[in-house]
Amino acid sequence: MSDPTHVAGTAVLDLEPGTTLGSWELVDLLGKGAMGRVYRARHVKLGREAAIKVLNPEYVARPDVVQRFFREARVVNEIDHEHIVEVTDFVEAPGIAYLVMELLEGASLRDLMKHRGRRYPPVKRIAGILRQVCDALEAAHAKGVIHRDLKPDNVFVAERDGADFAKVLDFGVARLLDGDGDDTSTMAGMILGTPHYMSPEQALGKPVGRDADIWAAGVVLYELLAGSVPFTAPSFVELAIAIREKPPAPLPKKTRRGERIPPWLAAVAARCLEKRVEDRYRTMAQLAQALAGPAKPSPWPKVIAGAGAAAALGVAVVAAVRLDVPRRAREATGSAVEWVRGAGAKVGMSPTPTPKSTPKPATATSTSTSTSTTAKSTPTPTATPTPTASPKSTLPTAPTPKSPAKPAVRAAAAKPPPQPTIELRVRSTPPGATVVRLDTGKRLGKTPLRLDLPRRAADVWLQVRLDGHAVVKFSADLRKDVVANVTLDREKRAKRARQ
Repeated sequence: MSDPTHVAGTAVLDLEPGTTLGSWELVDLLGKGAMGRVYRARHVKLGREAAIKVLNPEYVARPDVVQRFFREARVVNEIDHEHIVEVTDFVEAPGIAYLVMELLEGASLRDLMKHRGRRYPPVKRIAGILRQVCDALEAAHAKGVIHRDLKPDNVFVAERDGADFAKVLDFGVARLLDGDGDDTSTMAGMILGTPHYMSPEQALGKPVGRDADIWAAGVVLYELLAGSVPFTAPSFVELAIAIREKPPAPLPKKTRRGERIPPWLAAVAARCLEKRVEDRYRTMAQLAQALAGPAKPSPWPKVIAGAGAAAALGVAVVAAVRLDVPRRAREATGSAVEWVRGAGAKVGMSPTPTPKSTPKPATATSTSTSTSTTAKSTPTPTATPTPTASPKSTLPTAPTPKSPAKPAVRAAAAKPPPQPTIELRVRSTPPGATVVRLDTGKRLGKTPLRLDLPRRAADVWLQVRLDGHAVVKFSADLRKDVVANVTLDREKRAKRARQ
């Protein structure tokens, strides 16, 4: 096997696995794009893996493209959100420019859409992933950054703690609302963004805001549900006209999984694809809330209505006893009471509590039974209830419903015991540094940091970094609590120490 090719000072037309860029050796090609290629790479000395995004050679000689390429690193680090891919370094040398990013294990939304049948993502999973995407873009919008190229290829789905963990990629054509960069963002010979996901205002070359990302999120949702984009045309001009003037194609009744598309989710996609920006969701946070699904109606109105009906019939029974209405009328009223009892049980209504002045339930039951039996067996007038009897005591006693608390107790008893944890405390001088767990690439937070982690028999490496300071790494034993006090040296001082 020949020695790896070292790139230094020459234009590179193609980078093969085994090529070394600075401290990184390229392992294999992960993907290609219009502006560059992404490789899996391994640090020559540390052995740590990362993703290297290399700008295509034809753009390296263009300062405007290189500036936009490196602005991606600055934008991503300024947003600093867990659902946005992390960029750790960028390098420019004669003939080459590249970014160093965290390496993700998983698949893009585009890859997930290639499945069919039961392997296709279910509706619940689709909504959950897109809610995480909305969280990431809401954070970007709060920093004045518009992505402008949201599509299934730029959403990567990894796994964290057994659940989907989305990462938004490629902020290379993002627009900064603070005026950093041109407003229309047009470069000669290049179309920024992918045509099928462009909003009407973006496709016509007009200035765009966060509404363009909301539109693109709607296109992604539509495509995940239907298996195809809502607008197609043979040319860009015809596509732009369709996006601006035509309604989207109707969604099918079922996804490629064969799952029924809920009407509320179809309505969410339709609102994202409104032609006028004011008719779409106003923020990504609103869209995320809509993707959570409609709120479940409260059962209280039914219970209150049932209680009102029972109270009204109770008054009718009391009046019947006092006025000594004919036996048939009393029997009809009693049947109505039984009907209300059944209705109350269906809506979860408890029996009406007996007032303190009412005799004991056993006495009330006895009086009611005696009255009913005498009315049927003895035709003489003396069988009618005496006026001195308590009217309320003639109400039949409702059977005591089964206690609803027992299933809850059984469910609570079935919960697994809590997983043991250890406490991680990290302080730094100066504070405000980012703590990263290197085995998973997950950012744990900023110092001073206090965090509970699952206890396990393992040692992990933690990294503490702060702009302008040398990076510090240390090992943590997850079998016991970890307390670390880290002093971060200024970058210049650290360089002098190495020299």
